[in-house]
Amino acid sequence: MARRSGRRVPALVGIFAEGVQVFRFYADGTVLDVLVEPAPGPRSGAVIARWLRREAPGPGVHSARYEQRGRDIAFTTRGHVGRGDIAVRGTWVDGRLTLSRAGEGWAVGPRLYTRLDGASGATRPGRGQGRPRR
Repeated sequence: MARRSGRRVPALVGIFAEGVQVFRFYADGTVLDVLVEPAPGPRSGAVIARWLRREAPGPGVHSARYEQRGRDIAFTTRGHVGRGDIAVRGTWVDGRLTLSRAGEGWAVGPRLYTRLDGASGATRPGRGQGRPRR
């Protein structure tokens, strides 16, 4: 855990999405990055967790290392559509992940990412469960 003003900030762990962009964060600093279509919904976490794993990353899944300093998060990943390297920066505050992404000549953000693997648990198969974009 990182420290913020004398308090511990929980490590960033979980599956988060904004539109078709999905990130899975692990406590050891690994982050998986994939585009998913159709865009996953809030109940998609369990389904995505079954195939978005660092032990067996599938096609289109990029792996990177993130750094967490207190509430600040930063990492660089590869672009999915020929955009070169993408710088990702943001904050992890009170269970809310906000990220901005930028590449050569473009930038997006800040955007709030929805946690997909929350306590709600149940998932239903069908629309919004998402599969990796090829």
